[in-house]
Amino acid sequence: MFETPETYKGPIDPDGGFLCFVTCWRPQAGASDPEAPGEKLQMSSYIPVAPDHVCLCGSGKTFGACCQPKRLWYPVCHNPGIPGEAGYSLLKVQSATIPVIGAIARLELMDDIRLNCVEDTPERAFWIYEGDPAIQTSHGIMCFGDIELQHNRTLYITALSDLRMRTLLNLLRETCGRWIGKPQIQYDVMHIIDKRTGKSVTRQPEAPAARGRRRKR
Repeated sequence: MFETPETYKGPIDPDGGFLCFVTCWRPQAGASDPEAPGEKLQMSSYIPVAPDHVCLCGSGKTFGACCQPKRLWYPVCHNPGIPGEAGYSLLKVQSATIPVIGAIARLELMDDIRLNCVEDTPERAFWIYEGDPAIQTSHGIMCFGDIELQHNRTLYITALSDLRMRTLLNLLRETCGRWIGKPQIQYDVMHIIDKRTGKSVTRQPEAPAARGRRRKR
């Protein structure tokens, strides 16, 4: 069983670590089928990081040369089990909308062992991405993103970071790429802590392509 980051009982210093978010699915209390997750639980914890340790944002730099001196306190999410990646990535809540051609995509997603279907009606199907194998914690099964299909016409994908969204989109291309269109990605407004004032500030994340065009100028 994978254990989520332990509860930190010491002082919380924005210059000394990260806020980490973990999402799990678990059965509702009294559910007739204990194997079927029924509710989403999102938890946050504080992870202290030494200045000479690798930064949890995924840059590959040390914490002291990367996120520690920044004015804004950016949160991260944990990514155990994601193929080809490990560790953490910066939180960047986002969603994607994809048109679907016909109902074959629904059948192929049902057969993907990395997905757990938690709702299946003629109007709507809903899957959580668990990976293979799924990661069980004391709080439930770790959820790395959601895929929703409405009326066999439109897919809605939600994820907490760029890495997780890429993982979900790659899965969709592998599983039912012939039956889906081009994704349209929307980034949610982020609420980030200003280290100097301790107040929350809002910031609209930029799409990766937009940042790339800015560097070329």
